[in-house]
Amino acid sequence: MVARRGVDAASAPRRSSEAASAEAADGEQLLVDAIAALHGNGAGSERSEERAAQLEAALGVEGRLDLGWNTSSIDLEARALSSLDTAASVPLDQPRTTLRFAATPSAVAMNRVLAVDRAINEFSSSTTTLATARKAVAQAATLKPANIFLFAAACAVGASCLAIIFGIHHVQTVLLIAASSVAGAFLRRGIGRLGGSNFWQVGVAALLAGLLGAIATNSDISSSLRLAAVCPCMILVPGPHLLNGSLDLAALRIPLGLARLTFATLTLLSIAAGLLAGLTLGGAELVVDPAGRDIPLWLDAGAAGIVAVCYGIFYSAPLRILIWPFAVGAAVHALRWVALDIWHLESYVGAGLACLVAATILLPVSRRFQLPFSAIGFASVVSLMPGVLIFRSLAGLAQLQTATGTTAEHLLVSTINDANVAWLTVFAMAIGFILPAGVYGWIRHRSARSLSAPTSKETAR
Repeated sequence: MVARRGVDAASAPRRSSEAASAEAADGEQLLVDAIAALHGNGAGSERSEERAAQLEAALGVEGRLDLGWNTSSIDLEARALSSLDTAASVPLDQPRTTLRFAATPSAVAMNRVLAVDRAINEFSSSTTTLATARKAVAQAATLKPANIFLFAAACAVGASCLAIIFGIHHVQTVLLIAASSVAGAFLRRGIGRLGGSNFWQVGVAALLAGLLGAIATNSDISSSLRLAAVCPCMILVPGPHLLNGSLDLAALRIPLGLARLTFATLTLLSIAAGLLAGLTLGGAELVVDPAGRDIPLWLDAGAAGIVAVCYGIFYSAPLRILIWPFAVGAAVHALRWVALDIWHLESYVGAGLACLVAATILLPVSRRFQLPFSAIGFASVVSLMPGVLIFRSLAGLAQLQTATGTTAEHLLVSTINDANVAWLTVFAMAIGFILPAGVYGWIRHRSARSLSAPTSKETAR
């Protein structure tokens, strides 16, 4: 009996050490799974870093997150890991550990991001166990996108409202835009299920829009604005990637920022290629410099708010949070209308001012309600994106190959002007988001330092 008790006593530390090692491994896996789900579904880099720090604190570890496009890593410092059950804490002498995971941030799924956030918060507040948290994160990562019929309806309504903002006149053109957008939505989902990349999805949808737009042009139900072809392509613009990429560059995450912007640029090129190919096959072309049209303020703001809601649906956002994109989107578009029509500012200045106000409002809102800022922020200002100008610039470059004489000179000037206004608008919008983000981040970090600083009595002791 004495010998048996001796064996049990000797094996107890080993069993405790093995249990602690297993629990530490589960904790590391939770950390990897949660950050991979956030990063791969459209969460901003700062948000992913904050969530990683929150989980590390709950797990009792320290680490550094390095986010990349295809592969990311978390470097955990050498430490004495202890079991989450403090009564069974056992020191483990471990070297520095690098956890690598693959998560390409090409998707935007707000429902998954919010579900992962909820799982992290519950685990950090000790309201759930480690096993329950891992299960919740796994379930969050597999949540389905918005229902296909809701998604298609949002595409139709969003594209139609963009046409209203651009000054469409004909009801039959609006109906064609809606039909083209619905067909494009089903095409994109179908190609995605067959394993087609994002570039194929948007390219084929834009090709269909170009073909239908050419039919509308040849049937005299589309004006020189070519809205029947352009508006279904506008809803394909990869705004969150442009915004996240700009924020990453501003925070000196250079490789990731460049990767995001490259992905967004290639997506835009795929859209433009499909659009121009469809128009060419249908015997039409995109006019480089058509005259613009003015619409009343109430119609401009209302349509912009509806477009913002539609983009929230594109990103699989819960319907309950879409009041923020609707209200802010309508307000800042009204501000841009005033900037252009009353204050007579340049269009890119008005877009930058609108983004500045949107970011100032939505940054604290996104933190208070734990919403992905890149998604609701872009949804609020999506109608300001110069997608039409980008498409016209590329169309002008294509038409320059056959233009001659004064026609070529006029086409060149118009193309350069469109391209110049387009990049100035994108730059102004990025600055409009970056400035409030920088100021807000500085205020938060300063507040955190002041709260963590020792008091005078503590210093004296």
